[in-house]
Amino acid sequence: MAAPAVAQEFPQLSVETDLGLYSITTTRASDAERRGTSIFLFGEIAAGLHIARGLSIQGVLAFEPIGEGDSTGGTPQDGVIGFRRQAAFLEALFLEWKPAETLTLHGGRFVAPFGRGHHDFPGILTRVRAHEVQMIGDSLGVGGSWTFLSHPDFGEHDISAALFTLDRTFLSSTWLTRRRCCDERYERFNRNTRQQGGPANTGQLDSFALALDGDGISWAPGLSYHLALVSRAAGLDGTAREWGYAAALRYQHRWSADHCTLFFAEAVQFRGAGGRPRTELTILGSDPNTGDPVEAILDTTLSERRTFTTLGVQHRYGDWRATLAWQRDQRKRSTDSLPTENYVEASVGRDLGAGFGLDVGYQYGRSVREETGRLGTSHAVLLRLGYSGGF
Repeated sequence: MAAPAVAQEFPQLSVETDLGLYSITTTRASDAERRGTSIFLFGEIAAGLHIARGLSIQGVLAFEPIGEGDSTGGTPQDGVIGFRRQAAFLEALFLEWKPAETLTLHGGRFVAPFGRGHHDFPGILTRVRAHEVQMIGDSLGVGGSWTFLSHPDFGEHDISAALFTLDRTFLSSTWLTRRRCCDERYERFNRNTRQQGGPANTGQLDSFALALDGDGISWAPGLSYHLALVSRAAGLDGTAREWGYAAALRYQHRWSADHCTLFFAEAVQFRGAGGRPRTELTILGSDPNTGDPVEAILDTTLSERRTFTTLGVQHRYGDWRATLAWQRDQRKRSTDSLPTENYVEASVGRDLGAGFGLDVGYQYGRSVREETGRLGTSHAVLLRLGYSGGF
């Protein structure tokens, strides 16, 4: 969130920007629709209106393409697509109150405290992919964080908690882009509704998240951790609660004033992913009297355990950086099974000054082919021109 400036004059406005222009050029792919170039914006602008000491209104405006798979390459079909299904929306808008230096309370629309990779993974597409899989957004409710330990030897440790439901208000609608007729690739284009179902879509504060974070330990300098739990109630189409677990570890070693290496790892698992939704299963059989083939429709539930894993390393030398990361998306299902996807990304980048940075990389992927549901391979050249700054 956007923090106030040092001067304690109110009201006061602060803004922080982390925005990137992305280009994904898929040179080779088993899925022909994925070949080509996709260009889009991804990132956010956070603003805080500080009304009085410890009291502020915080908002985050997010930019991303909202078509299925668009933020990881989309379907350019051997062409170039620029800002197709690009959208902006309010990722967060809440009132924040700090009654004490170690306690923060908030209420409104926010991202639940679960996982950290979607906030700050190094690389080009590593953060984007984590954002797609594990971020618990569109949360409407109350939450807070408490720094229960702050010690020069034992470090600083925080507990965060949130009680929420899926936001169905007008704030959940997207801007700039609306769904066009007959285009089914839009993952979101309007405000959330009860009929769409999904986890936490109950209209009640019956979903929750808990997180534990820590760093600054004197006997383990450069080490930080994140542990989190989320539980979301079943929506209209669901039959059970979804449970999620996250564990992240980071270690940064500084070799000299110019050289440092960051090792990062995170594992996220959702059990009963999607709230174990109801589904229909087509069974092929034969007529007992005639022997002719027949189809039968069986009403069942889809039980899924989804595990998303990231391992990576980044080395920095002055203004230069090099990143290598591996991500794995495994989805074990009771029906309609999907193969495990794997992605390897290597990139180099440099800070250009004035808050700008440029990263260029390569990605090898093994992902599900749309037409067959089986694994295919892809090779892509990645580019990100980013800006980070604020006032």
